[in-house]
Amino acid sequence: CVRAGGKHNDLENVGYTARHHTFFEMLGNFSFGDYFKPDAIRFAWQFLTETLGLPKEKLWVTVYHEDKEAEAIWLQEMGVDPDRFSRLGEDSNFWQMGDTGPCGPCTEIFYDHGADVWGGPPGSPEEDGDRYIEIWNLV
Repeated sequence: CVRAGGKHNDLENVGYTARHHTFFEMLGNFSFGDYFKPDAIRFAWQFLTETLGLPKEKLWVTVYHEDKEAEAIWLQEMGVDPDRFSRLGEDSNFWQMGDTGPCGPCTEIFYDHGADVWGGPPGSPEEDGDRYIEIWNLV
């Protein structure tokens, strides 16, 4: 993913943070009718925790603050710890390509590098630190 223009332009941050480079990869997926939110969340969680073996306690999940369906899937079905979960507003968890076109609430998964790295969880005043890095966006 190269975000060098538009709403999500990261180009001005290259070289100024430990997570902005001239190239990066972030997992993301869209489904238009093949499968829906419950499967998208299950597929992502299974891939990260079972296939890749990432510890669940190192992952943090965010949802759009009005998306009760995604919240229930994460907390009740996937068993995400409520202490590693945030409800965020439109600026963080409502994806849109531009002023027109595909858009909707999204849910994101972050990797926690640990307390020895400065930064706070998504939605906190310290969210711009390098402790929590977004690794997947489900739209």
